[in-house]
Amino acid sequence: MADYNSDEERFTAIADFLKRNKNIILTTLAAIILIAVTSISINAYQANQNDQAAELYDAWFAGMAEESVDVKKTSSDYNALQNNFSKTGYGGLARLIQSSQFAREGEMDNSLLEFQELLKATSGLFGNDVLNSLARINIARIEVSNKNFSSALEALESFRSEGEHSMVYEIKGDALSGLGNTKLALDQYNLALQNMADESQKSLLNIKINQLSQ
Repeated sequence: MADYNSDEERFTAIADFLKRNKNIILTTLAAIILIAVTSISINAYQANQNDQAAELYDAWFAGMAEESVDVKKTSSDYNALQNNFSKTGYGGLARLIQSSQFAREGEMDNSLLEFQELLKATSGLFGNDVLNSLARINIARIEVSNKNFSSALEALESFRSEGEHSMVYEIKGDALSGLGNTKLALDQYNLALQNMADESQKSLLNIKINQLSQ
């Protein structure tokens, strides 16, 4: 470290440093300010989007809960929510509820379409991992029921770790069994057993394993 004999020398040294590095310092400050302004703007935009999405979600959900549902009004609220705020948590939750409702009513094609839209909306850098996983699992379940086994495996492609939910392994096993890959199917079923706590579910899965092993 340099030694200075007076405050004047120190001041001169600082002034020389600032002069030599003026462009770097100004660029760095500009970048910091830009990042701060961008972050504030994004947060404000997201908060505004969530507020508007919440209003539409509440209106749609309340309408769906009424004894006599106004189909035109609820459809209008739902479409507005999905057309403008599909990437918000409210948009994703509404689509999850809607797609599950279609499945309960036996409208599997509509359910699949809704889950596929949910998958698109929740993918990417700013996506929602929880809703994305639920979309993938339900897409795979429907594809297995439709005997589209390869499509089911494709939907579950992102699940690779050894600690996934037992349901993921079981659905993979169902798809592989449907494709005739018995050994791989049994491997997935056994992984499902290792991660499964419910005894009744284990019993049902053991039936699948025994049938496949014969």
